Amino acid sequence: MRVDRLLSMLLIISNKGLVTGKELAEHFEVSLRTIYRDIEKLGEAGIPVASMGGKGGGYYIMENYNVDNLFLKKDEASTFMAIMNNLNFLFGKNAQFNDMVLKIENTYNREKNTDKLSINMSHFSMENELKEYLFLMNQAIEENKLMVFDYCNRQMEYSERIVEPFQIAFSSGQWYLVGFCRYRDDYRRFKLVRIRNLRMGEDFEKRDISKEEIEEIFEESYRRSSIQVTLKFSNRMGKQLTEYFQEENIQQTEDNQYIVVDHFPYEEGLLKYILSFGKECEIIEPRYLRDELREYVKELLHLYNG
Repeated sequence: MRVDRLLSMLLIISNKGLVTGKELAEHFEVSLRTIYRDIEKLGEAGIPVASMGGKGGGYYIMENYNVDNLFLKKDEASTFMAIMNNLNFLFGKNAQFNDMVLKIENTYNREKNTDKLSINMSHFSMENELKEYLFLMNQAIEENKLMVFDYCNRQMEYSERIVEPFQIAFSSGQWYLVGFCRYRDDYRRFKLVRIRNLRMGEDFEKRDISKEEIEEIFEESYRRSSIQVTLKFSNRMGKQLTEYFQEENIQQTEDNQYIVVDHFPYEEGLLKYILSFGKECEIIEPRYLRDELREYVKELLHLYNG
């Protein structure tokens, strides 16, 4: 049982007040059965998580129970503070962030130990710009300021974008700006490494839309552009597959190989992603994707045999 998931689940239920099992399953990318087991574990730990059936129902924490009653061990508080200090480059000038850090420090009355954990961003080709951009984006979100920048597409062509910033996101090793793009007239995710000449623009009126509604826009766009793919993996990949795919999408065959059925964006990067598994992975369906990969490999052979 993952303790970090249980703690995160508790905080989500506490902050939202009422959360469905489906929402929790989608957030943690696990099955509903796993969520049910996690809720049981919270109950066994003495945390009064109750459920409400019917439309508009979900899980909630019973009244008179304060999550603040939970406590961190000294080493856990030290680790948490180390993380906060490493994120100082992003939120260091944010008053709420600094207040929170001071409260944690005062609560646990500990000696500072900011060297126990380090977030190394030296692999970014634009490390200094990244830190500057993250801070500027956070400031723009706080102050409802437009973000103006030049954005590079996959053809290495730049276009100016004016964006109403909504959120800074970190996913799969990359930072993103999430916001409403006035050029595309829709919500978009912008990869920070493709952004140049970032600056703040004029004030804008924040749109009446929730994070969940924006996620639904992205999910619908993903569904429209994605295809179902069936992959076969060798038995050598067995223990690693859960690092890449949800467990419920993985099936073991009688000959100890593995079948993965999942949805992927149908774009240029899909073939490269599948090739990253080398000879341990074979496309079963769709046939046209298998044919496309064969032609791609032929081009690679021609390149290196030429």
